[in-house]
Amino acid sequence: MVIILFYYLITSIASLILGMIQPILGIPGVVIQVTQFGPALGVLAILLLWPRVIRPFLTPDIRFWRLQPHKIIVAGTVLIVTFAAAWLWYSITGHSVTYTSPSSLSHPFWLIIIAQFVGAAGEEIGWRCFLQPALQSRIGVLPASVIVGILWGIWHVGVFAEGWGYALLFILFAVFLSIILGELLSDARGGRLLLAASYHALMNLGLLLWFNEEDGSLLAIGTLATSCAIAAVMVMVHGRMKSVTQHATIEARARSKNS
Repeated sequence: MVIILFYYLITSIASLILGMIQPILGIPGVVIQVTQFGPALGVLAILLLWPRVIRPFLTPDIRFWRLQPHKIIVAGTVLIVTFAAAWLWYSITGHSVTYTSPSSLSHPFWLIIIAQFVGAAGEEIGWRCFLQPALQSRIGVLPASVIVGILWGIWHVGVFAEGWGYALLFILFAVFLSIILGELLSDARGGRLLLAASYHALMNLGLLLWFNEEDGSLLAIGTLATSCAIAAVMVMVHGRMKSVTQHATIEARARSKNS
């Protein structure tokens, strides 16, 4: 617990400092938010102080060739469902989705894509490749995902400037995203950082192009939180069905050996 609190403290301080440095360096926020490297610095600090303690829980596993294909299919389907549900609600309620053309952005879209992936990896090496497995080993996948989601949401301290209602919805949004990623990574045999960073980056790119949730819109953030809740339920149901199927297969094989 002390190490986890230390990680969160260092991550928060590092992100605050990075946020102050970004304007000085002249790095455009639309390309990347350098605060995203705070979690990676938090992990680095623990590695330097408690290397033996952190190593069993640090699971980036960047070997993409061990990433199961069905994980990619499920992740892609969930992303599509998330945005489709949000668009559907906007249509039903008579609101229009704000689309931003990639060509209208202030910087080349290919640069933004690369930067978004790098930034997402900087976050996920801390949230999903350290904190999630560290908590998961003690309390299980779902409770760990909820706690990581809450801490992750609060870490986006800027959302509180939009009011408590917006901040609460954003934290719920982060929790449901965390549940999705926690379930996707719960039995991953490899490519954990690649899967988490890719999902995170694609979500950010989708928000950049189709939603204006960062301007304090309760409709936008509320819709996204709800659509992510639907997607989270889908992923959990898929995980439970897969677990039941695997258990039944193991039992069937055991019976066949005994007969």
